[in-house]
Amino acid sequence: MTHAIEIVAYTDPYCTWCWGSEPMLRHLQESYSEQITIRSVMGGLVEDFGSFRDPMNSIGGGDASIQPIADHWIEASVRHGMPVNTAEFLKAPFRSTWPSNIAYEAANLQDESVATRYLRRLRESAATESNDLGDPEVLADLAREVGLDRARFLVDFNGRARDAFARDRLECIQRGVHGFPTFLVTANGKDRLARGYRSYEQMVGLIDLLAGEPVERREPDFDDLGVLDFVEKYGSAAVREVAEVFGVSDTEAKAALGRLVAAGALALPEPGLLYRTPASVACDPATGRCV
Repeated sequence: MTHAIEIVAYTDPYCTWCWGSEPMLRHLQESYSEQITIRSVMGGLVEDFGSFRDPMNSIGGGDASIQPIADHWIEASVRHGMPVNTAEFLKAPFRSTWPSNIAYEAANLQDESVATRYLRRLRESAATESNDLGDPEVLADLAREVGLDRARFLVDFNGRARDAFARDRLECIQRGVHGFPTFLVTANGKDRLARGYRSYEQMVGLIDLLAGEPVERREPDFDDLGVLDFVEKYGSAAVREVAEVFGVSDTEAKAALGRLVAAGALALPEPGLLYRTPASVACDPATGRCV
């Protein structure tokens, strides 16, 4: 049977386990297709790193170094499989995750569908690049990169987006969300919070439980063209995401992606990180100029 399914993801662009949940969320999106909607709510993981404390992972507690964050990301990456580049992270200033949360809100005010791509771009930047996501100009550049109006983004970032972020944090409080990721799963009019990192199988089991019966799913066929369609749909993908969505091993997924890179259909700008669609070239027939 088909059902309307909603997942509210309480999240933060810097949260490594939220980054690690991307394969699961993409698998759900592909499996349930039009039946599912996924909405992101910003939680504001770290307001001020100077006063932040995470004793379980030896982060903060008077230590101003961000090295423990990098160490935690590496440890988490081994478990969830999504790539991190801590050498780049350590180059970037890090004071707070709140600007990146507010940036998502500014994107969402402008275009909800593009905001989803923007959130992904923020996650990629936090996990694998050295961009300063505390700098509004850098955040605006990334917004323009995904197709948002840069000037409007900055206006909203400095205005309405802050109110939207406050509403999101209030929703977290009202729902009793204290850690990220947390997922509010709704099916058949029933809902339940799933706290922490969850596998695809765990989420499917919860959806079926709420629906009262197995909900119809579609699993994609694994071949090179299917993988290419998947990466083109989302713009970028990690080996773990392809393996998760197509139900194959990381070795098989990496081999398929490698064949597509060799054929020029995909690019791998940084070894071991994210596969992307090649930069497009558009030509003006009037001038003959290609950019």
